[in-house]
Amino acid sequence: MTIHTILLPYDSGHRDARMGRGPLHLRERGAIDRLRAAGHDVIESLVEAPDAFPTEIGTSFALYRVLAEDVRATVTGGAFPLTLAGNCGSALGTVSGVRAATPNDRSDVGVIWLDAHADFNTPETTATGFLDGTALAALAGHCWHTLTASIPGFRPVSDAHVVLVGARDLDAGEETALARSQIARVEAARMQSDGAQAALDDALTTLARRHISRVYLHIDLDVHEPTDAQANQYAVPGGLSPSTVRDLVSVVADRFEISAAALTAYDPAYDADGRMLNVAMELMGRVASVSSRVKREI
Repeated sequence: MTIHTILLPYDSGHRDARMGRGPLHLRERGAIDRLRAAGHDVIESLVEAPDAFPTEIGTSFALYRVLAEDVRATVTGGAFPLTLAGNCGSALGTVSGVRAATPNDRSDVGVIWLDAHADFNTPETTATGFLDGTALAALAGHCWHTLTASIPGFRPVSDAHVVLVGARDLDAGEETALARSQIARVEAARMQSDGAQAALDDALTTLARRHISRVYLHIDLDVHEPTDAQANQYAVPGGLSPSTVRDLVSVVADRFEISAAALTAYDPAYDADGRMLNVAMELMGRVASVSSRVKREI
């Protein structure tokens, strides 16, 4: 299967700044060439903002609309979309694009969300005003209703179809909202002590029983333990080892079709020794390998 790497080099609407530098840094350091060297058929494209003046909310959602169209075309053409993005809000475009490519499939898309943070704030609960801290809440239909409706193919993902892995730095409002939701949480400590397969078994079994057969795999790279490899300024202790995250990719692929995946939130400024660069490259290779086992029927 052809891998389509879609680069979204923006953070908070600003191009090639902070975590927005990550996608281009990965490409410049040979991440896409490394996939080709491993035998994968890879194409790449770059998403650009349509407006010259960046605004965090407006520009971000404009990018997600473009991304959704790119993902739709990718899936319709039989390729696998692998998004490399500065922000987690890219999930809105990626999941919407998968759905737009399969308009007759009314089944939900499950979401496996790896992140040090829950991204489950809303505009009413956020204390920082950081749009990306509302990404999963928006994907689940809890906020930004007018703007999410503008994304081609968007419809909310049910809370019950989300598995949140590794989140450990949450606001009080997020904790309350998560407790009221049906989102399944798998703690980083359990992933490390029990291994990916055992730790995920209950959540993935429940997901399958809800007739979910395809998932979107979201990997915010700060899910990793920063002493192993630091992704960005928001990384906090208590995360997953690189090998555990790679194992998770294989465990999920053994149970579901991974319809699309994303690596997000990599800021090279916090990766002076290049450890996260290598971790990300290895993860891209693992995702590409498992996606090549799936023949998607559109």
